[in-house]
Amino acid sequence: MNAATSARIAATMLLLFAAVGLVRALPEAAAAPITFSGTIAYDGIHTGDSLFVAALDTTGTEDVTLLDLQTIAVGPPPFSQPYSLTFDNTGVGQDLFVASFLDVDGGGIDSVGGGDVFGWYAGGPAPTAIVPDSSQSGLDFALPRAEIHGTLTLRPGQTEARIDVTGDPACVLEGFRPGTFAFSSGAYSILGIYAGTWCVNAEGTDPVLGTLRVCYGDPDCASPTLVPLTATEVRNGIDLDFTAITSVEKGSWGSLKALYR
Repeated sequence: MNAATSARIAATMLLLFAAVGLVRALPEAAAAPITFSGTIAYDGIHTGDSLFVAALDTTGTEDVTLLDLQTIAVGPPPFSQPYSLTFDNTGVGQDLFVASFLDVDGGGIDSVGGGDVFGWYAGGPAPTAIVPDSSQSGLDFALPRAEIHGTLTLRPGQTEARIDVTGDPACVLEGFRPGTFAFSSGAYSILGIYAGTWCVNAEGTDPVLGTLRVCYGDPDCASPTLVPLTATEVRNGIDLDFTAITSVEKGSWGSLKALYR
């Protein structure tokens, strides 16, 4: 999977988990049902009543297809939870994904963000595509345990920002993990991140200057400081400050989304 595809998936994943109503449903008739199954393990410190797991088709450029969604009641970690997702493979793309999140903040599927532990098959910085030609078993993976914590500083009049972690060293392409929204200055946390090297950035809209982006280590994003994480590492002090931006380039969500197609 190339970087452009990964970035487009990230954009559509954000739409999926932030607004369920934008997801296309499959036709009711299931002519060729197949099943993806495996186990999801987690041995971190965070708890949630529900584990969500979904099979996703990202073939479309405007949205993703939610092929099947399973909600599983779970107890405190550690746990190893079996899942099974069944869907009609007629007309789907050839590269599907399985993603899951532990609902730590209780917001459910329509508000997944940094307060939830979010992962995918088969773990690692990028998801692994699954060919849907036949049923697949043994699609096992663990939810991530590394974390990032820091302080977000908004500009006067700025009312929100979306914080993102991406494997792109230039911080141009979005990561696969849905971003987390903040609506005021203060501390932020991203609880579940896989081991790897990450670029941490935030985007928001200034009432005068328009859409702005800030990166950790370089507010102007010309030379961001990358954040390496081991599997269980917790990094503090990953601060993002919109008031420190010196080079302003107006943009829009539409122009950014054009990069992902």
